[in-house]
Amino acid sequence: MASSLIHLAITNEFANKIKVKDIKRLRMGSMLPDNVGPKGHLKISICGNHKKTYNLEYFRKKFIELIKEDDLYLGYYLHLVQDILYRRYVYTEHNWNPLIPGNVERLHRDYEICNSYVIEKYELTKEMIESFSIDGQAIRSLAEFNIEEFAAKVRDYFNPVDFDDIYFFTKEMADEFISKAVEMCINEVKNLQSGEELIDSYEWAWDNMPSSLLETTLNTRDLGGYRSDDDKTYLNYCRILRSDVQNYPSNRDIKYLKNLGIQTIIDMRGKKDVVRKPSGFAKREGFDYHNIQIDEGSGLPETVEMVSKLYMAIAQSKNMPDVFKTIANAKDGVMINCSAGKDRTGVVSAILLSLCGVSRKDIIYDYMITKVCNKERFDLLHKNFPEVDMNIVIPKERYMQEFLDMFKERYGNAEAYLLEIGLVESEIRKIKHKLK
Repeated sequence: MASSLIHLAITNEFANKIKVKDIKRLRMGSMLPDNVGPKGHLKISICGNHKKTYNLEYFRKKFIELIKEDDLYLGYYLHLVQDILYRRYVYTEHNWNPLIPGNVERLHRDYEICNSYVIEKYELTKEMIESFSIDGQAIRSLAEFNIEEFAAKVRDYFNPVDFDDIYFFTKEMADEFISKAVEMCINEVKNLQSGEELIDSYEWAWDNMPSSLLETTLNTRDLGGYRSDDDKTYLNYCRILRSDVQNYPSNRDIKYLKNLGIQTIIDMRGKKDVVRKPSGFAKREGFDYHNIQIDEGSGLPETVEMVSKLYMAIAQSKNMPDVFKTIANAKDGVMINCSAGKDRTGVVSAILLSLCGVSRKDIIYDYMITKVCNKERFDLLHKNFPEVDMNIVIPKERYMQEFLDMFKERYGNAEAYLLEIGLVESEIRKIKHKLK
């Protein structure tokens, strides 16, 4: 997030170019999210918790008329717009890595150093930080704001600091970001006034480090959080998980799944794998375990050209109807798995996401996360079996793209596919209802 004084500078530059009704309320609104941190910024996790964004759509839906009429709400909204740009500017364009120990603290220190420059360059004064009561205002439904205390804190930013060793965020970067943010805010306001398309939070999301939901697996993930292109709603979390095999679930994993309401386990491994390494949920109390064997996918295809054809074979497996019927008729949340959570699980996940209107781009994105989560598994395979062509093993966008092309050509869409393999409309509705 940008500093409060940078938000103030952007607001003043914006107000010099766009007529506003109440500059006092606009200024306070432009800084107010910083009063309450992440909650005030409406930060949400999407795409199975693998991305994050600021939920501009929620703010617009809740306060759209107030955004148009009250500059406090406009300023607040434009703060979120500025921060969504800031994430891309600093993290993507300038490759900032907050995961390096100490980097967040160094960035905040840079803000303190740049404050004096921003104050002078953009003619900011303490008098611009005016506190006022928002008692009874609809904005208070977002969080508990303390404007008076916050205003005093921002005024303290005007005090000079006795260090000047910039680490990352330079004065030149501050100027460039302010200029870009002003332009973006002006464009957004014009679109608000004209009814044209506004910034899409989903498209501006940034990657979050993917990891397994379970401590004893590498590749357990949630199918929730993806957006349906059909109605622009987000799929429900904690209803369907995709996973690699869970041979030895820990007490924490068991408790975690039960707390989520995940009690139906669908294990798609073949008989040999199940006998050799039984699922840790096969006879566990409180779980409804199903071994629905999808033999297609048990072994490796001979060439990379055969991978997508294998995926079609998986989709057309004689036991695949049982997988989807079990998902449909489960009274609780479902976890599906194969061995690595890559091929058989990847195909079922792609069909489920497609059924709910998730875009092809996001289906491929979900598939490719396996490449990150399973790195340890892939490295171990390569070490123990150096003769194996890892290009066949490791997910590539091409494989899912080709499968989706073949699937569309053969069936048209996921609903037609499910009907053809024997599901009835009520079962299809149940699957959709789980995720939407």
